Amino acid sequence: MKVTFLIVFLLAGIFNTNAQKAYIIHDFMKDYTLYFVQQTINSEIKEYYKLTENKSPKTVLEYGAKELSKPQISKTAKTAAFKSISNSNIRILGDVNFDGRPDIIIHDTEKFDEGCYSPIANASIFINTTTDFSYSQTISEVYNGAYCMRGGSFDIDTKNKRLITWSSGGASLHGCEHYSVLGKEAKMVATYQEDGYFPSPYCNITGKKWENNKWVSFTSLSLYEEGLKTNKLLSFDTKNGKGRVILFKADNVLYYAFRKNDEYNFISFAHPSSPEKASKAAFKFRKQNTGYELEFNSGSIKYILYETADNVGIKINVNGKISDWQGIAKKGTLDTLTHNKFINVTNE
Repeated sequence: MKVTFLIVFLLAGIFNTNAQKAYIIHDFMKDYTLYFVQQTINSEIKEYYKLTENKSPKTVLEYGAKELSKPQISKTAKTAAFKSISNSNIRILGDVNFDGRPDIIIHDTEKFDEGCYSPIANASIFINTTTDFSYSQTISEVYNGAYCMRGGSFDIDTKNKRLITWSSGGASLHGCEHYSVLGKEAKMVATYQEDGYFPSPYCNITGKKWENNKWVSFTSLSLYEEGLKTNKLLSFDTKNGKGRVILFKADNVLYYAFRKNDEYNFISFAHPSSPEKASKAAFKFRKQNTGYELEFNSGSIKYILYETADNVGIKINVNGKISDWQGIAKKGTLDTLTHNKFINVTNE
């Protein structure tokens, strides 16, 4: 009985120290065939990837341990669906350079710790050009640098054609970088920190942007609308696409915020910007037969938030010239101010 157990154990050990799998995959990417080999020897994993065009035998991507491309290995390859291979390190990342073609990312099989917050597998990103999939060093560095940091993330902002990375320096301190992409090259165009320890409902933003061939420092505010929950009283987007109006409360203070509709989504105007300024940031609330109005001033500029049964928006009076920014996608109502108890709101 002991001899039988020993033989089984030895056979299992041989199998575990030398395992090889080869696949031919047709559904990884349209118009291409993926050849994938994975070999494990004594816990060391090697992989080989080859992507070829269906209309021709042309190889457009080759990556990994080329010794696994031997003809005798390819003869053992089995046709498989991509989703059935759970341990593959290749995937379609998305259109990272915004040229309308999907790009590919391949993760290494080993994890490295080169001063990162935690060990990660380095990734290589390949750009889908008109002739092949070409390695991008700068975009790969942006990706790996993002996940090297604590709480790191890598996002593709297709609307503004930016790559955006986030990192965390703590529960309320975040770092962000924006990159433009031209072909295979990524270039940083903004870097800033978001400080949630700022004594306000807002987060304080400090950073710099690349403008007119130089770095320009800036400060701003941000607001996590999702975190307002029941404190949000009214919100809507402006039809003219300029931004978003958010009316909310914090303790016994009423706040108005206008979030600019650009790649940063910062708060470009806040009334008040902090609890300490509430006494100088007054609102006047009026209930009318057809709806409600909330009026406030910032210097010589008068603002009137209005809401009727059919419309919502904000009127801006600058030296007698009135702009009416109508709203869409309204949530909430000014009716919640009917019985207000805010220190900076008076009813008329």
